[in-house]
Amino acid sequence: MPRFTSFLLLITTLFFTSGFSQAAQYIVHRNFPSQFVSPRTIVIYLPPEYSTSTNRYPVLYMHDGQNLFDSQKTGLRGAGSPIKWDVDKALERLISEKKASPCIIVGIFNTAKRIEEYSPPTNASGRGLLGNYARFIVEELKPWVDSSYRTDPSAKTTGIMGSSMGGLASFYLQMWYPEVFGFAGVISPSFWWGNEQVLSHIGSFDFKKIGLLYIDAGWRESDEMMIPARHVYQALSPHLGERLWYYEDKNGTHSESSWQNRVFIPLLLFLGKTKPSLLSWQVLIEPTTIGINDTSSVTIEALYTDNIKRTSLPTLSSKAFLISNHQITALTAGSMSLTIQSPYGMLTTNISVQSKSRDVISIRFLSSRPVILEVFRYVSNNLTIPTNFTINLLLTNETTLTQVRGTRFHFRLLDKDQKPIETNGKPIELSVTFTRDRDYVVEF
Repeated sequence: MPRFTSFLLLITTLFFTSGFSQAAQYIVHRNFPSQFVSPRTIVIYLPPEYSTSTNRYPVLYMHDGQNLFDSQKTGLRGAGSPIKWDVDKALERLISEKKASPCIIVGIFNTAKRIEEYSPPTNASGRGLLGNYARFIVEELKPWVDSSYRTDPSAKTTGIMGSSMGGLASFYLQMWYPEVFGFAGVISPSFWWGNEQVLSHIGSFDFKKIGLLYIDAGWRESDEMMIPARHVYQALSPHLGERLWYYEDKNGTHSESSWQNRVFIPLLLFLGKTKPSLLSWQVLIEPTTIGINDTSSVTIEALYTDNIKRTSLPTLSSKAFLISNHQITALTAGSMSLTIQSPYGMLTTNISVQSKSRDVISIRFLSSRPVILEVFRYVSNNLTIPTNFTINLLLTNETTLTQVRGTRFHFRLLDKDQKPIETNGKPIELSVTFTRDRDYVVEF
C-alpha cells in the first residue's frame, strides 16, 4: 500500500459523539489503489469503544459506501443518496441495548462502473467485472484492513453486505469465498440479472462451507426484484437449512429508507449476543382481496425476539383453488377452504372469493427530489414508445397512477427545464409494471 494512504489516515480522521462515553471514528481513505479495479474512496467506521480498548473486532464490508453514513460524520457531503442507511446508528443502538457486539464497518464507494463491477459475467453481457471487484476486496482491501486495524480476520467474524446489485455481489462473494466471508447480507438483491442466471450457478457452490446467509426483499418492489428473490430462496433452502434467513418486508420498497428500517435484522443475526427465539407466526395472503381467476401469494411470517422476522413459503392444499407452488388461483366464488402446512405447524383457513376479477392496479410514486417524469410505453428492454404526457412532480413529491392490469410504462427523470437528470453520465430511468396482483409504491 502506498505511503500516502497512511498519511491520509492521519489527516482525514473524523470524530462524532453519539451519546457514548467514547466517540465513534469515521476514517476516510481517498483514491484507494488497486491492480484489479479503479481507485475509490473507502470509509472505515470504528465503534465508540475502539480507541480505549485492545480488543479485536468483527468486520462487515459493505458496498455503495457513500450511502451508509451521515455525510456530516464522514465529511463527504453531497456523496451518494440524500437518505442513508444509518447502519452505524442501528448498530450503536443495539450495542447500547446490550443486544449486539461492536464491529468495524468498511464502506466501499462505488464508481462509474458500479453495474459492471457488481455483476457476474452473463451470456448476454460482457460487462460482468465482479470477479475483479471480488479480488480487490479479498486480495487487497481485506489484508490492508486486517494489518491496519485491530480486526478478528477469521471467516466467522467477517461479513459482506449490500443492496440491489450490491446484494447480488454480496451473494456471489460469499459463495466464491466462504473461507473469507462467514456471513452475508443480501438486501433487495438483483437476482433478475442475466435472466436469473444465478439459479444455474447454485449447483456449483460448496454449501458445506457456507455460513449464515441473510436474504430479504420488499413487497413494494417490482416483480423483477421480488419474484427472483423467492426463486433463489427456494433453491437454496434444501442446501442451507437454518443457515439461510429469508425475509419479505410487507412495506419494503427499493430504497435506502427501507433498508435503513430493517438493517437491524441482519446486524442482530450477524452480531447478536443471543440466538433469536420464535414468538409467533401468521399466514399472509397477498393480496387479501381475490376474485375468480385472480392469483394471490401465501407466505408465512414468523416473529422472533427483538422484532426479528422471517418468511417461509408453505405447502398448500385445496380443492377450491388452483395451486402452483405457494400461489393460489381462485376458480369459483364464495368462501373457500385452504390448508396450509408451515415449518411451525398446520392450519386451515377460509378465503372469501369475489365473483369479479381484479382489473386495475394503482401505483403510488414518491420522489425524493423535484422532477418531471417523461412517460414512455414500455415494449421490451430495447424498445420504448413515447407518449404524449408527462407527470409533474416539481411542486409535490408524490402522485398515484391507476392503470389496467398488464400495462407497463418506462419513465425518464427530467429537471425543471425538462433536461434529463443523469448519474455517472447516464440518464436516470425506471420501468414500472402494472401487472402485480396488488397496489404498491415506487420510490426514486
